[in-house]
Amino acid sequence: MKKLLTFSFFIISFYSFGQTENKISKDEYKNIGFFNITKFGYIGVTNLKQERFIEGEGNIFSDLETDKAHAWSLQTINGYFLSPSFSLGIGVGLDGYHNPDFNTLPVVLDTRFYFSDDSDSFYTFLNIGPSVRIGGENSKFRKGMVFNIGAGYKFKVANNLFLVSDIYYAHKTVSFTDEWIGTSDDVIKANGFGLSLGVIF
Repeated sequence: MKKLLTFSFFIISFYSFGQTENKISKDEYKNIGFFNITKFGYIGVTNLKQERFIEGEGNIFSDLETDKAHAWSLQTINGYFLSPSFSLGIGVGLDGYHNPDFNTLPVVLDTRFYFSDDSDSFYTFLNIGPSVRIGGENSKFRKGMVFNIGAGYKFKVANNLFLVSDIYYAHKTVSFTDEWIGTSDDVIKANGFGLSLGVIF
């Protein structure tokens, strides 16, 4: 996954140097050159599964209650339009889950396909990448993997001000030990649906 993110960053940088300043200066519809999306979202958790390994008993699988289970999400994406209809980017986020309580710091590859070259356009997107743990043993962030897929709408609300709104399926696999999810004795898989609203610069 690290190699994939590094390769994507290289591609974004490569294409940026191939564009002229004149073309970028005509970015009337926010679909040329570099961009940033910063958005705030809510995820309603619909399914929670826990897998624990207990010595002498093996793997124990259980369904957890999803009543009041939800998450608040903040994400910023820096990327580049390879064409007016397709972009690649790297996203970094903060997710706070409740019932059960845990935090994740996902670093994802972001791909987007826009259906129109105009200022207002529907699009689809895909996010995939790891949740990283920083801050040492006392960190509140959990290791894991993230997968989001959804659709949205980009629209102009004022001169040089564009918003994006998403609806998406969200999946997270989270380790509740210091180990990676493949070797952890305690793993939770959280599935749900999210809504977000943000600004594209």
